[in-house]
Amino acid sequence: MAILGALSIARSGLIATGEALSVTGNNIANVNTIAFKGSRSEFSDLLAGVGTRSVGLGTRLSAVSASFTQGGVESTGRATDIAIQGNGFFVVRDGTGLAYTRKGNFTLNPDGSLATQDGLPLQGYALDANGNIVGPLTDVSFNGATSQPSPTTTVDLKNNLDATAQVPTNTPFNGATWEDAYASSNTSTTVKVFDSLGVSHDLTIFFSKTADNNWDVNVLVDGADVTGGTPGTPESVGSAQLVFNPDGSLNDPIPTDFTASFTGADPAQTITFNFGTPNTTPTAGEGLDGLTQFGSPSSVSADGDGYGAGQLQAISVGTDGTITGVFDNGESRDLYRLGLADFAAPDGLIELGNGLYRDSTASGAATIGTPGSSGMGTVVGSAIERSNVDLAQEFVDLISLQRSFQANSRVITTADGLLNDLINIVR
Repeated sequence: MAILGALSIARSGLIATGEALSVTGNNIANVNTIAFKGSRSEFSDLLAGVGTRSVGLGTRLSAVSASFTQGGVESTGRATDIAIQGNGFFVVRDGTGLAYTRKGNFTLNPDGSLATQDGLPLQGYALDANGNIVGPLTDVSFNGATSQPSPTTTVDLKNNLDATAQVPTNTPFNGATWEDAYASSNTSTTVKVFDSLGVSHDLTIFFSKTADNNWDVNVLVDGADVTGGTPGTPESVGSAQLVFNPDGSLNDPIPTDFTASFTGADPAQTITFNFGTPNTTPTAGEGLDGLTQFGSPSSVSADGDGYGAGQLQAISVGTDGTITGVFDNGESRDLYRLGLADFAAPDGLIELGNGLYRDSTASGAATIGTPGSSGMGTVVGSAIERSNVDLAQEFVDLISLQRSFQANSRVITTADGLLNDLINIVR
């Protein structure tokens, strides 16, 4: 009987509407879930028969399709947070292979790997010293990341030696002890240098006036720092003679190479001492970029290049997915480039929960590349992607589903009334 069919049709409407209400409720519940992708309920009609004799049998929820539209990107200030702007998914490794996610609120595992909140390591490409990719996808891990030391090659000396200074009483310069060295010099300065192992050493540079416009330079280091030296006793690294012009500009020498044999390091490390550009002509205004000799108190500064080994202090992520490490020795180095995956039909991905997806025959195989290449989106460091749920639309859908549920309920009520009337005919 058609009236009984109406009851069944209205029942299908109630069931489908209730299921759709769950989808909308899930969207609203995840409005604050990082990188959550809202879903849409897809309804289909049910028919009995074919052609002009087909009769509607109601409706059903045929599919729940995810919307992979872009969510808003929000800055967090956390170095391990990364957001995708555009197409693509982060690649992570789980116990059965690779999984994919848009959630970029990563954290550091105890083993130093960058991972999801569930501990799944993020995947990327390791970079060599020149920033080139080496090898396949691998865990992004900072365990043992260090900055290689760079030995000092140049020391620049600047500022002034006092032209009115007197020749020291204890002449010539005597570097047998530290007391003798200070007693036989007019002024001194100390510069920190690094050997080939990244170990720092303090070189003390002594300046002794020998005559008008003439100075001796002697560079000493503690004997404990050099091969065969005696701790507490100064050892000579080298010496030079400075000649100044009557106008106070440097006449000689050109940069001078000193050789140091630091313990355990390169036995013949060459350090070039740059006293300034010589003004041998002399020409007014030249020869003043390094040491000068004017009638003001001596004040010499020395600055050397090079640096020691560094430990990782912070990371930053570029738009192309390059992860750069910043080390405590002031250096920085590119360590990894993130891998991103894209799919021909992302709607076909299998949801695993916690923002994770697995590929399937419906989604197609993953195409893996780097951010900004092959149609992939770019990434934003220290940021996360917000949920793409539109609350206004969800509330509109709630109203529509509520009315649909009420209307289907009214059909059942009406059909029940008709059945009551039919039963009362026989009374």
